[in-house]
Amino acid sequence: MTRAARSRVEDRLARAVLGEALALRRGETVTIETWNHALSWATAFVLEARRRGGEPTLVVEDEETFFRSLARSTARSVPGTPAAVAEASDAYVYFPGPANFPRLLGLPSEERDAVLGRHGAEWKRAARRAGLRAARIAVGSATPAAAARFGVDREAWERELLRGSLVPSDRLARAANHLVRRLHRSHRVRIRHPNGTDLAVELLRAPPIVEDGRVDRADRRAGRLWTRIPAGVVAVPLVPGVGEGTWEANRATYHRFSDPPVRLGACFTFHRGRLSEYSFDRGGAAFAREYGRGGRGREQPGGLTFGVNPSVSRAPEAAEVAAGTVGLWLGGNRSLGGRNPSRFSYPTYLAGATVELDGEAFLQDGEPVSSVGASHGVG
Repeated sequence: MTRAARSRVEDRLARAVLGEALALRRGETVTIETWNHALSWATAFVLEARRRGGEPTLVVEDEETFFRSLARSTARSVPGTPAAVAEASDAYVYFPGPANFPRLLGLPSEERDAVLGRHGAEWKRAARRAGLRAARIAVGSATPAAAARFGVDREAWERELLRGSLVPSDRLARAANHLVRRLHRSHRVRIRHPNGTDLAVELLRAPPIVEDGRVDRADRRAGRLWTRIPAGVVAVPLVPGVGEGTWEANRATYHRFSDPPVRLGACFTFHRGRLSEYSFDRGGAAFAREYGRGGRGREQPGGLTFGVNPSVSRAPEAAEVAAGTVGLWLGGNRSLGGRNPSRFSYPTYLAGATVELDGEAFLQDGEPVSSVGASHGVG
């Protein structure tokens, strides 16, 4: 991509996020936080904010300085983002880093977690007081080091993230709301696929969570200040202790800080609401270690996700938003409004599934089915 073409794409992304996603208004303040590898994306957001009459502040974390300061700190404190920055902002944009994230593998787990959670509890409290609208831009994650670790083509990954990021939020909202109307009045779910998946679970009576790329008033009231770009997913919690059958994923699950970083072919068997067997084509030993430390509630199906973004297919770390993809979360589901408090939570993904809600067709081979005539079921 030429510099001129890239500049045009950066401008389009900035318009989409500051316009539709965060609805930045004249006179509002917006903080754009970035690591230096994503600086050109961030500066496009500065220009767009000024064009819209906003007041932008650019915060840059230089990667080399970050690691040098971490190594020299006698208190081993991890640099983070001051809470005052959140409290002084109406909107917030974050490009994640560092670019060479494998350098974090050598850190103790508590320090690594502090880097990943640089917007910590104090920051979140300040953000809630301010009524902040915040967006995490995934294109900043598609770095050469990340692509090499995941074994994917970096440019293709970046292109897919960009295409997904530019799908209008109102289009995602319409697709999501079509699913929400059906899910909201349903109870029992059956998921099937030719790969052997045949799983029955039950939806908890809780409002589905819609991630359409916007942070609206209802999101903020519920404590959801962040949206991820690209967006496009509906999430629902499951009744604890209910689940029967087999689930076999056909999409990879990516883990930056474990070996192997790409896990394939997860197969879970549930009996009486508990995980009774599991296997993986790749990554089973790593899963076993994490599951062994998971504690009570780890064995229960926790939630389902339904992707609605038509421009995402297999992009690493964006699988759950891909249209036609169903995600199964094992373990804790408090973040979805559920009752399972387990800190262990593990996602797997299945594309092209057939799904029934209370015996009526919902998805057929990953495609939404109209509720008209759906009472005849599937198959």
